[in-house]
Amino acid sequence: MLRKTISVAENARTFVFKEQQLMQVLTPGKHAFWDVQNTLSFRTFDINALYFSEPNAERLYRNNPMLEEHISHWKLDSNEVGLLYIDDLLRGIVAPSEHLYLWKDAGEIRLERIAIDNHIELDERTLFLINRAGANAASRLIRSDRTVAMKPIADLSVAAEHVGLLYIDGRFVRRLAPGQHAFWQFNHSITLKSFDTRAQLLEISGQEILSKDRVSLRINLTAGIKIEDAELLAQSVEKVDEYIYKTLQLALREAVGTKSLDDILLDKLYINETVRELVTASLAGIGVSLQSVGVKDIILPGEIKAILNQVVEAQKAAEANVIKRREETAATRSLHNTAKVMENNPTLLRLKELEALEKVADKIENLTVYGGLEGLMNNTVKIV
Repeated sequence: MLRKTISVAENARTFVFKEQQLMQVLTPGKHAFWDVQNTLSFRTFDINALYFSEPNAERLYRNNPMLEEHISHWKLDSNEVGLLYIDDLLRGIVAPSEHLYLWKDAGEIRLERIAIDNHIELDERTLFLINRAGANAASRLIRSDRTVAMKPIADLSVAAEHVGLLYIDGRFVRRLAPGQHAFWQFNHSITLKSFDTRAQLLEISGQEILSKDRVSLRINLTAGIKIEDAELLAQSVEKVDEYIYKTLQLALREAVGTKSLDDILLDKLYINETVRELVTASLAGIGVSLQSVGVKDIILPGEIKAILNQVVEAQKAAEANVIKRREETAATRSLHNTAKVMENNPTLLRLKELEALEKVADKIENLTVYGGLEGLMNNTVKIV
């Protein structure tokens, strides 16, 4: 065919190639060409796609100045990030070192450059715009190499009553206050370590420990701790809870292992005080203070518990027997003193006789008396 007619839609641009060389860019409308030797070829692009992302886009743009009329080009430095706006709406984030080719007629295009070495933390406004546009996702990152796509922003959250430690490329940078924080991840590794600065209770449960006299005890311990220096703690210990748990556990074993069972049971505060002395300095050295420590339970083996119950039972029985003898002695002494008083006091003796008579009268229904009151007193009750 000698004559070729090409129709270009409103949202399209067509490249005309002659023997694989770009000759012309066709705008919307109808276009006719004579192609006697059939050397022309055409490639149409949809400018609504926004990006001119041909595999050889860089070479094609560099060797054909005519494309500058239709395509905008940006090149970002290795320490720069781009925020791409189309008609004042954020469309995406451009990765460092990227070449960006955009169709000019797709809209009003603006690229905001950010030097991430000097501004690695995002301000609230920029973070708000990025989150609103949903641009903090690997799929929204604008870069030519999609195989290494990554989330452009590390969105970090520090809870209330916590302190956050920011590490960049493994090096501690600064503390972060409670709230939301965001940092560019390009060219850097962003890490957050968060610590609760409130007092916490740690349970050391079910420790099987031998006392000095080789009795196996199970002891539950409760310790109150508080992080005082988060930076020192992060530098000193990797697994904080595990380190504190093991430190208290070893101190508890040492405290119990140096005392017999009787000594432990007699001095209930010994374990608390000894554990506190053993661990306070050690925990302070990593930035943690020991607020309190106490034994919750001391659980004895079944046979030891039975023996102790027998000992306690025997002790209580002996104490009860002593009290009984003491009361009997006191009662006898009281009777003896009463007898001595009545021996020299006939009136008191007569009153005692009447008291006895009253008790006897309460226990019988009928009482026959001969000889009047004197007969009653002499023949019915007689106290010698």
